[in-house]
Amino acid sequence: MDVFMAGYARTLGALLTLLTTEARTSYPWPLCWGNALWGYVAFLKHRETQLPSMRAGPLFGVIVSFVLYTMPANLFTNWLIFVRTPGALASSLVLPCHLACCAAIMLCPGDGLYQLLGATVPYAIIDSLGVLDNATTGFNYIEEALASTGSVSLAILAGMSVNLAGGLVRHFTYNGYSAGAASFDDKLRANVLYSFTTCVFYYYAALRRCDGDMACVHATRLYEVLPWVAVARNLLPTVQAAMKKDKVA
Repeated sequence: MDVFMAGYARTLGALLTLLTTEARTSYPWPLCWGNALWGYVAFLKHRETQLPSMRAGPLFGVIVSFVLYTMPANLFTNWLIFVRTPGALASSLVLPCHLACCAAIMLCPGDGLYQLLGATVPYAIIDSLGVLDNATTGFNYIEEALASTGSVSLAILAGMSVNLAGGLVRHFTYNGYSAGAASFDDKLRANVLYSFTTCVFYYYAALRRCDGDMACVHATRLYEVLPWVAVARNLLPTVQAAMKKDKVA
C-alpha cells in the first residue's frame, strides 16, 4: 500500500507540474491542445444560440475562434502591452494545433467529436485546461513586464490583459458597443476585480517579497496554486447548476 501511495503521489506531482510549473518555460501539451479544443467548441456553442440565418460559416469560424477564443490573451497583450508580434503567430505549434483541432471537429462524422467535447464533463475539462493556460500565461507576462521595464503598473496591466482580453472582446463583439457598455458592469465587474486582486497579490506576495530572487518566487508555490483557484472559480457555476439539477430531480 505504501508503495502504491508513493507511486500515486509521484504521478500526481508530475501531472500537476506538467499543468502549471512547466508553463513557465514552455507550452505544455495538455494546455496547448486543451485550449485549442476549448476555443473551437466554445465558438460552436455560441454559434448554436444564433438564428440559422445568422450563423457563421466554417471558414469564418476557424478564424474568429482563434482570435476571440483560443488566443486573444496572447494577441491583444502582445499588441497592446508589449507592442510586438504575438508569439501565437510566430509559434510553429500554436496555429497548426488550432487548425488541427478545428479540422478534427469539423470532419468528424455526425458531429460526434463536438457532441462529446460539448458534454458537461469533457467541456469542463478542456475549459479548465484553458483557464490554467490563461492564468499561468498571465503570471509569465507579469514577471516579464516587471523584469523588462521595472514598472509595477505595466506588469499588473499585462497580467490583467491576459486574464480579461478574451472576455472583453467577445462581450463587445457579440453585444455591440452600446449594449456592451450598458451591460459591462453587470457581466464583467467580478472578472475585472478578480483579475486585479490576483495580479496584485501575485506581485506583492511573490515578486516584491522575493525582490527578484526567482528561487524564492518558486518556493511560494503561488504560480502553482493560484491557477487552480481560477479553475475552481470558473467551475463553480457548473457545479452549482449540477447540484441544483440533482435537487430538482
